Amino acid sequence: MSGAVRELFVPASTGALHALEFGRDTGEYPPLICLHGVTGSAWLWHDVAQELGKTRRVIALDLRGHGESYWPELHAYLTDDHIDDLETLVQSLDLPLFDLAGLSWGALIAIGYTARARARVRQLAVVDVEPNFERGEKEVDARPTFFQHRIAALNYERKANPMASDALLDMYAFHSIRPIVGGWERKHDPFFFSCWPFRRDNYWNALREIDRHMLFVHGERSFVRGAVMRQMAASARRGKFCEIAGSGHLVPLERPIELTDALRQFFTTVGSITANTDCAD
Repeated sequence: MSGAVRELFVPASTGALHALEFGRDTGEYPPLICLHGVTGSAWLWHDVAQELGKTRRVIALDLRGHGESYWPELHAYLTDDHIDDLETLVQSLDLPLFDLAGLSWGALIAIGYTARARARVRQLAVVDVEPNFERGEKEVDARPTFFQHRIAALNYERKANPMASDALLDMYAFHSIRPIVGGWERKHDPFFFSCWPFRRDNYWNALREIDRHMLFVHGERSFVRGAVMRQMAASARRGKFCEIAGSGHLVPLERPIELTDALRQFFTTVGSITANTDCAD
């Protein structure tokens, strides 16, 4: 069971950005914007946004090339392009101040945006990402491009995210594919089967320059290195590290309750994280 989810479409440079909206402005906390990673979608944040939406407005964005957002013809998918889209969303919704939470590529976008427009961002949560990469942008692991049946897509997501609940996984898997003749295909630009442009990025310097409170969340079972994320928190001016036990890379999908607890406490009480997670300054 879940509450109402509103869909937003915001005009962008060559198309429209799609977002999901949860909760409402209560005056107690500023809005929260959530960003997913490569080949994901806004629905990844559903359970976290539902809970946090009980006390504030939460907006989960489909990045360009993903979900219901537009696909640029010339594959304009640099992190800076996504930062431009985030700025478009913020201006269209007239958000003078807000919090940010980003997973993976979405976290790099959040860091880059905060470095560019720090006056608008109150606090920032960086979920399971490293600020630079050893593998090149073309070194993308093979993954299915087509499924004959919806259940095949669900089974693939189950294998990739074994700790996710059945209800959330089914919702996420359904919104990650679309019907075509003879089956189902991924609901993102096929470009991402062979290229992840964010592998060009290096955000170490940006992390050191940002003067906002930042929470660095690591999934215990993730391929992202916890030691690197601890170093990120130590490098930031106001950083705190938090590890979610038992979670893989897609923390909002596998451990939404624990992530919600950590985000709620971070965004409502700066510097005080007491959830059932391994958190430290």
